[in-house]
Amino acid sequence: MQLKLETYDPSKSYIGQKEFDCNNEMINKFVQKSLKKRVKKHLSQAYVLLQDERFIGFYTLDTFSIAKYDFELENKPTGLPPIVPVVKLSMLGVDKSLQGKGIGKRLLKDMFMKVYQVSKLAGCIGVYLLAEKDAILFYEKLGFVAIKEDEPLPMFLNIDIILEMIEVTHEHL
Repeated sequence: MQLKLETYDPSKSYIGQKEFDCNNEMINKFVQKSLKKRVKKHLSQAYVLLQDERFIGFYTLDTFSIAKYDFELENKPTGLPPIVPVVKLSMLGVDKSLQGKGIGKRLLKDMFMKVYQVSKLAGCIGVYLLAEKDAILFYEKLGFVAIKEDEPLPMFLNIDIILEMIEVTHEHL
């Protein structure tokens, strides 16, 4: 299985993008109808995972900010300004035939490296996402915490945890 992760190119046609199915109708429609437009308009940046040149997974990142008061739960970071800069993981999907094989985690490891790079270039306190019910446990295992009770669930991962993960990864190289 030859896997390749690359920056999504909206001028390119990807084999399998129009048929992409990750068992989530909203994400499938996004990939098939909106992904190209969002990247072309610079509203999101996307990274695509290819298996033998076939579109099998992806994630999108957006610059984003959340209000300090949105951190409602007791585990919130201290000393926050009124508006908190974050990177938002807007979408993540893996082809249903390849789920449960660590590919989502592989995509997130790449995302963590990108967020680390963003934090070196501009203010960024961590990663923010909205998790559907069936994805909450997946994100919790990676260290994400709920910041407020809502549906989909707003979750956050502090940049300090990302930096620790990256340092551990670099030590083992």
